[in-house]
Amino acid sequence: MSGMETFSAPLSAEAISSTWLSALICDLSSPSFILERSFTNDSYWRDLLAFTPDFRTLHALPKIQQFFSAPVAVARPSQFRLLPGVRHRRIGPTKTLIQGIIQFHTAIAQCTGVFTLTQSEDSSWKAWSFVTMMDRLSGVVDRFGVHTPLCRPAEWNTTMDYTAVVVGAGQCGLSVAARLENLGISTLVLERSGAIGDSWRSRYESLETNTPRAYNHLPFVTFPEGCGKYIPCRDVADYLEIYQRTLGLHVLTLARISATSYDASSSTWTLSISVSGKASITVTARHLIGATGVGTMGGALPFTPSIPGKSSFLGSIIHSSEYRSSSCIGAQKVVVVGGGCSAHDIAQDMANHGSQTVLVQRSPTAVVSRQTIDRLLTGYVGQDLPPTEIADRFYVALPLSTLRNSQYNTMEIHAHIDQDLRENLSRNGYLLPGPEDNFLHRLSVRRGGFYIDRGCAKLITNQITVKSGHEISHFSPTGMVFDDGSRVMADLVIFATGYSKTTIKEVAESLFGPQVADAVHDLGGWDSDCELAGVWRPTGHDGLWFAEGDLFAARFYSQFLALQIMMREMGLLSPDQRTYIHR
Repeated sequence: MSGMETFSAPLSAEAISSTWLSALICDLSSPSFILERSFTNDSYWRDLLAFTPDFRTLHALPKIQQFFSAPVAVARPSQFRLLPGVRHRRIGPTKTLIQGIIQFHTAIAQCTGVFTLTQSEDSSWKAWSFVTMMDRLSGVVDRFGVHTPLCRPAEWNTTMDYTAVVVGAGQCGLSVAARLENLGISTLVLERSGAIGDSWRSRYESLETNTPRAYNHLPFVTFPEGCGKYIPCRDVADYLEIYQRTLGLHVLTLARISATSYDASSSTWTLSISVSGKASITVTARHLIGATGVGTMGGALPFTPSIPGKSSFLGSIIHSSEYRSSSCIGAQKVVVVGGGCSAHDIAQDMANHGSQTVLVQRSPTAVVSRQTIDRLLTGYVGQDLPPTEIADRFYVALPLSTLRNSQYNTMEIHAHIDQDLRENLSRNGYLLPGPEDNFLHRLSVRRGGFYIDRGCAKLITNQITVKSGHEISHFSPTGMVFDDGSRVMADLVIFATGYSKTTIKEVAESLFGPQVADAVHDLGGWDSDCELAGVWRPTGHDGLWFAEGDLFAARFYSQFLALQIMMREMGLLSPDQRTYIHR
């Protein structure tokens, strides 16, 4: 109409996503496999078994096109469908993205893809990140449904044969066993302690999860509502016992492996197992999974720094792994050395029960409140939560390698929540890192050097003294002396200084012997794709796997480990195990 401007209504997130999906389908099916209409030049594609039998993350469009061209052609993806729940996501004060989930099928599986779209200079929306993952293999029926059946009763004999043996009955070991049994793969779990959950019961009594209950469910069985939002360690231990009983998982306690051998010609492990008070047991299996703790790759042995003069100190020295409760110690002059969650929890416990407490902070610690954690875990907090499977997929929507670009902006959005907390800590001598070395970086990449506040920060302003910026020089008979000559009096020194660093090769040797360890890649850190090397994925030794992580990792990644084992049992991999065989 003359003299008037007309404006088209802005497209909804669903409409934008539908348009992008159409472009993606065209790009994936084109003979040239050019993805320019659906991906940005700076995009990321992470694949968890949907197209490749491993975890891979590719960055930059040319690398993505070169790598995925052949796997996509072989997989023949089809039946694409946009799921409800497309959403906007802010990763900076002015940057808004669109995220959603699609379902599709390949020649062997049902899969999902989580897309993160950004608006290009030409106003079109393209994928900055795309995470594809296998959900289930075609033709394989889940055994655990709404009416969860028990596994078949265990028959304990001196000679037993299973498809898989899991070493460790913590959250990772039980989750892997449950996922395998769900696929019909017979699994035995070996636990060296006397009861399931003892690894949680042996921790200090005030320990509880720092993440909400919905974030911590294991597969098939949720935490009871009565546990509260943050779950005490003893309730976690009880839940693990209930989990095993509910699913009928085969767990042998007080069990230790006395000998291990592997026959490459038959792809068979033979384990000699000593069980307290019983005859020795021989177990054969095709797959062996080490799941011996949340920090298996972070270290198995308590680490205490070597400080001169220990023998002259008239008080007591313990590691945080030995600490149980302030009620067992009484009010004293206490020094806690460390800057992680355990150090702060123990210092808080001691101060709350009358001890004169000093926290020795040797380097900066990234501190956030539980309110900030709630903002970072929106899919697991509040009412009318989405199904856990949907929340999990949105949670992993951005590959770890994208954190280099997004973590600063993400933390900047939530910085106002903890502004007073940080200012109060700084006024009291507490060392905080710069904005680039923030909580998300330390949580996801460094996997240490952070604290999620549950009350200690407030005590630092009045009941807990912080000693920072100086190294410990030596012990004196009455306490500790620092490199500036200052002194701290102590009756008890608690070192919350973590555990010795350990590689997968070292863990393999300690569990299964040097011959097995020789074939394992000496990994355990991050690979070139920014994926955790050798954990939840191939290790370099046929039939040998490792699982480790928190309750979320146990739930989420156990599915992919079970699928990898199932595909090998079904003969779906090429001889070199690098590609799928689509029959």
